[in-house]
Amino acid sequence: MKLRKWWLAGAVVVVLGSNGLAFAQQVPATEPDFPRGRISGYLFGDLYYNVTGDPVHTYSGSGADLGKANIDGAPGLIGKDLNGMQIRRIYFQADNDLSIKFSTRFRLEADSKALTSDGKIGVYVKAAYLQAKNVYPGGTFFVGMIPTPIFETAEDLWGYRSLEKTIADFRGLASSADLGAEFKGSIDPGKKIQYAAMIGDGTGQKPETNRYKRVYLALPTRPNDMFLLEPYVDYEAGPNNEEHTTYKGLVGVDHRRGTLGVEVVDRINHVGGVTTEPFGISAYARGHVHPKLGWVARYDRWQPNTRAANRIDTDMYIAGLDWEPFKDVHFIPNVESAQYRARGTALAPSHHDLQARLTVYYRWSKP
Repeated sequence: MKLRKWWLAGAVVVVLGSNGLAFAQQVPATEPDFPRGRISGYLFGDLYYNVTGDPVHTYSGSGADLGKANIDGAPGLIGKDLNGMQIRRIYFQADNDLSIKFSTRFRLEADSKALTSDGKIGVYVKAAYLQAKNVYPGGTFFVGMIPTPIFETAEDLWGYRSLEKTIADFRGLASSADLGAEFKGSIDPGKKIQYAAMIGDGTGQKPETNRYKRVYLALPTRPNDMFLLEPYVDYEAGPNNEEHTTYKGLVGVDHRRGTLGVEVVDRINHVGGVTTEPFGISAYARGHVHPKLGWVARYDRWQPNTRAANRIDTDMYIAGLDWEPFKDVHFIPNVESAQYRARGTALAPSHHDLQARLTVYYRWSKP
């Protein structure tokens, strides 16, 4: 009798244990907790010396040199022998996943151009938007202050915003962000042909100033993992029959041995009954000779108005080495040069520009 009781007790334990194990295996995985956030950002700046430029120096009443420090898209030479340290950009970004479908991004930027009233480095809002995923099959919706599609793909392919802007950005053809709404998605099931369609105020990070809007359309196409092709167009009207249309094409090859890119941009402006047509082309290459040592080179040709016989064209050159001793920490010795070429009866500057720099770039993030 006792043996039978022990046998029954053992059977009950085995059955209960088996049921408990089966129950444990059937418990579904816990859904990720929401909301969840992440803080990230980066900084880049330089030690610089202007090797050539305008040798004539003028000073303010307080003794500050009024010469240009950096090569940019605006007319005028840099000041020869100017040197110093500068912070060209700081990003501070907060991403927040509200749910599987909705997320937000808030980004602040600080640089040495946007200064406070007492001359200190200023801070402004660079991005602030809500993102809704799968609002329709394969489609994502953005609303708020959004990155414009004119630079996004090109900047990723170029890969060295820490050294210089892409050609359309450098020449001020559009803002990198705008207040508006955007749809992104794929045209084909394989996601090889994508699109970004946006409507914005056309005022960048500034408040709306008129009733006109700017529309953007980019079609980044990737037939395979190596090749990239992106046609782009945007259009903006203005008062008194003013019109601005930008056409841009990007071709890229991204391989483990290196990356090649060519960007062509054409802008047609109708202002006050006069039509101007700036045109530019940018070609660049980058790669690695060692896991911690990379290289980069770029050439830009810019024609401020192809419809004018008398003009000053600009050739820009960039070359550098990229040393990454630790992940996301870069030291990049580089040079940037601008050479000015007169066309027709135009008079080119008497000097070219050459700036030598040691650029420091690092990123950070915290889940």
